[in-house]
Amino acid sequence: MSKKITYIIGTILCSILAIIAIILIFITTGKDSEATKIIYAGFVAWMLFGGYRGFIHLFSKPGKEPRPTFGGVQYNVTPISNRKVIKDFFNPFDMRFRTVGSLFIICALWTGMEYFSPKFTIYFWIFVALMIIVKGILLTRCLQLNTAQNTLGQVILEQSGDIDVCRYDVTAQLINATDTTPEHVIDPIRPYVNVSGSHVDYIKDMSQFSIEQRRILSVNMYISEVYGDGHYGFFTDSVGMVYLDAIEGLKAIGAEKYAEILEKAVSEFDGINHPQFDLEERGTSINELGLDFENADNAIYSLDEFGEGIAELQMAYIRSHVDDFLFDNAQKH
Repeated sequence: MSKKITYIIGTILCSILAIIAIILIFITTGKDSEATKIIYAGFVAWMLFGGYRGFIHLFSKPGKEPRPTFGGVQYNVTPISNRKVIKDFFNPFDMRFRTVGSLFIICALWTGMEYFSPKFTIYFWIFVALMIIVKGILLTRCLQLNTAQNTLGQVILEQSGDIDVCRYDVTAQLINATDTTPEHVIDPIRPYVNVSGSHVDYIKDMSQFSIEQRRILSVNMYISEVYGDGHYGFFTDSVGMVYLDAIEGLKAIGAEKYAEILEKAVSEFDGINHPQFDLEERGTSINELGLDFENADNAIYSLDEFGEGIAELQMAYIRSHVDDFLFDNAQKH
């Protein structure tokens, strides 16, 4: 059975079970009806999450290119911070179906403990402890794997002559090489620009680089996020603080249609007239308005399904401003 068929069946089954549980909530009566309704509600939440995961798998848009492999083992060309790994690990929208199932079991045991019998208390705490231990082990393994992939990437790139992107210099020869991508030019400055802190930190870090580098970095961050997690993912991540720079950058490289799409998306939360650089403020505005930016996502994918055209525009701009992108990494150490 193909994965697509599995997701279709799973989504339909979860939807049916959720509907049945919702009906049971309204028709359940009797002595223990309150406790039973809580359990049904927890089950509904689990099934709705299952439907959501199935829907995401069925209708997900083209994502980022897969990471390169060596001997079947993936490695990171640009090191990924453990902070990002931890953030992704605890992202509720990326939870596994079985993880939410475990939360449902905890909910059911808590209900049993509070409403039925104190005997459920021991089972509740044992299960909570097991979940903490298991998730702790899994998180530790994710962090170890990320460290290993970072290290492997550095070793492979150095051994192959492609020095780690955090160490190599950006020269005119590199920029004008036929196989050079925007990432080759802009990645070496990423470690020196903080997009996880405040907008003030970001501006301070960018002040040591040219306006041209700032434009391409912001465009590159915007495009990478949108093709990975959509506009919603971009705006509700700390990197979303660069959206005004991205609009300016898109216009500077001649990508007017891309700029129009981003401006229209930003206007939905009035981000042009009232810039919202703070992640919490921006996220609150977006969620209170119930924005999903699906139209913006579809517009981008229709314009350039795999991001090839925007990469060419970036490189054309970079090659017309070569002197503004030269970077001597040795001076940073």
